[in-house]
Amino acid sequence: MRPNAERARKLMDTATRLMLAGDVERYLHALRLLFAMRTRPMVAA
Repeated sequence: MRPNAERARKLMDTATRLMLAGDVERYLHALRLLFAMRTRPMVAA
Protein backbone atom coordinates (compact mmCIF):
# COMPACT_ATOMS: atom_id res chain seq x y z
CA MET A 1 0.00 0.00 0.00
CA ARG A 2 1.20 3.54 -0.73
CA PRO A 3 2.57 5.38 2.32
CA ASN A 4 0.15 8.33 1.92
CA ALA A 5 -2.85 6.02 1.63
CA GLU A 6 -1.71 4.10 4.71
CA ARG A 7 -1.24 7.33 6.68
CA ALA A 8 -4.67 8.61 5.57
CA ARG A 9 -6.30 5.36 6.68
CA LYS A 10 -4.58 5.53 10.08
CA LEU A 11 -5.60 9.17 10.54
CA MET A 12 -9.20 8.35 9.67
CA ASP A 13 -9.22 5.42 12.12
CA THR A 14 -7.74 7.65 14.82
CA ALA A 15 -10.26 10.41 14.12
CA THR A 16 -13.11 7.91 14.40
CA ARG A 17 -11.82 6.61 17.75
CA LEU A 18 -11.40 10.16 19.07
CA MET A 19 -14.91 11.10 17.95
CA LEU A 20 -16.39 8.07 19.73
CA ALA A 21 -14.35 8.86 22.85
CA GLY A 22 -15.63 12.45 22.84
CA ASP A 23 -12.20 14.07 22.50
CA VAL A 24 -13.36 16.89 20.23
CA GLU A 25 -10.15 18.93 20.23
CA ARG A 26 -7.94 16.01 19.15
CA TYR A 27 -10.64 14.78 16.74
CA LEU A 28 -10.68 18.13 14.95
CA HIS A 29 -6.88 18.18 14.87
CA ALA A 30 -6.84 14.75 13.21
CA LEU A 31 -9.38 15.97 10.64
CA ARG A 32 -7.24 19.03 9.90
CA LEU A 33 -4.20 16.82 9.33
CA LEU A 34 -6.22 14.56 7.04
CA PHE A 35 -7.58 17.53 5.06
CA ALA A 36 -4.10 19.06 4.71
CA MET A 37 -2.69 15.77 3.51
CA ARG A 38 -5.42 15.36 0.89
CA THR A 39 -5.14 18.91 -0.46
CA ARG A 40 -1.38 18.77 -1.03
CA PRO A 41 -0.37 17.95 -4.60
CA MET A 42 0.85 14.43 -5.19
CA VAL A 43 4.61 14.24 -5.65
CA ALA A 44 5.92 11.81 -8.24
CA ALA A 45 8.75 9.62 -6.98
